[in-house]
Amino acid sequence: MKTKLPIDFTRAYARSGKTLAVVATRDNAEPFDPDGRFYRYDRDDLPPQDWTYSDFGFHIQSMTVYHSAEHPTPDGYFVLLSSEGDVYHTYWKENFQEKIQGAGSWSADSRGYGRLTRIREIGQHLYACGEGGQIYVRKGNNDWRLLTDKLLLNPNAQEEAKPEKEPEFLSPEWQEWVTRSALNPASRDILFFDINGLSEEAIYLCGEEGPGTKPVLCFWDGHELHELKIPIPVAALTGIYIENPDSVWICGREGVLIHGSHTRGFSPVALRQQHNLFHMITPYREKLVMAASVRPGGLYEYDPKTGTFGRFDPPLPRLSNRDDNESIDNGPFFAQAIENVLWVVTSKDVFRFDGAAWERIEHPDL
Repeated sequence: MKTKLPIDFTRAYARSGKTLAVVATRDNAEPFDPDGRFYRYDRDDLPPQDWTYSDFGFHIQSMTVYHSAEHPTPDGYFVLLSSEGDVYHTYWKENFQEKIQGAGSWSADSRGYGRLTRIREIGQHLYACGEGGQIYVRKGNNDWRLLTDKLLLNPNAQEEAKPEKEPEFLSPEWQEWVTRSALNPASRDILFFDINGLSEEAIYLCGEEGPGTKPVLCFWDGHELHELKIPIPVAALTGIYIENPDSVWICGREGVLIHGSHTRGFSPVALRQQHNLFHMITPYREKLVMAASVRPGGLYEYDPKTGTFGRFDPPLPRLSNRDDNESIDNGPFFAQAIENVLWVVTSKDVFRFDGAAWERIEHPDL
């Protein structure tokens, strides 16, 4: 019997109904040890050639498919983003790597804004976002620029806001000053989880602001970034699906789902009482499919026409990391529909639904 490798799937992205990219890390890796394995599954190839992989010396935080005019391919190619701003292009003729200057926490060029979380193709360009209000756009080869600095974190703001004479350590004045500073930071600290748009003149970004978890939703009109009002006081917004200019769906933690647009505002969608961590939204069979990893984990679907919400039908097969068949933890973190196929990925499983039946895609390292 083949010994299982100690890996967990952490990211995924589909290029078509036949090609899927999955990222894995060693589940016993050190928290700050740069480690990432990029797997690519091609359904047209026979095992073991159907799975190929490459190892990287950085954490692969996000992936997208890029239809580059400079490096054309019929179906586009995968682009990988690290939390430190490394951008790796898997162009079949010549793979190449770029660096978003100033991004990240540990890079030599880091300006202290924090890690990046998401990369996505919008219009003709690649966009990336992350902690510290970072939003970047790629203008050409190795040419990444800040889209706007409107919500950009000032890493030195706390130090600059210190009084000339700091209160005595642990004194009542010191404790009051520390509490006040924590509740009223000198610079806003915004974390963007997702970015999406129908065009480069209509881009949405969602995330959260600390301290606490205040939801953040922004709209870029091609010239200026607008912060939108959210009808929810506490939540982290994690995923964006744009149906059309007047219908935008956004999911989040604590079972949040909101709907609307920048012109008419957003309203919460009433789901049954629960606290799912919804990671993303994908449209499939005229419904919205959402992957939730915990509280409880599972694959869910919402029917906008009827308001019906529940688990995806037919149910997702039992997960490999569940010893208990009734367990509701460790559900899927990824679900993407493309070409009438629904891909679903959990920490130890890859599933493909063709509209009629589920198929468990066997992975050689598991």
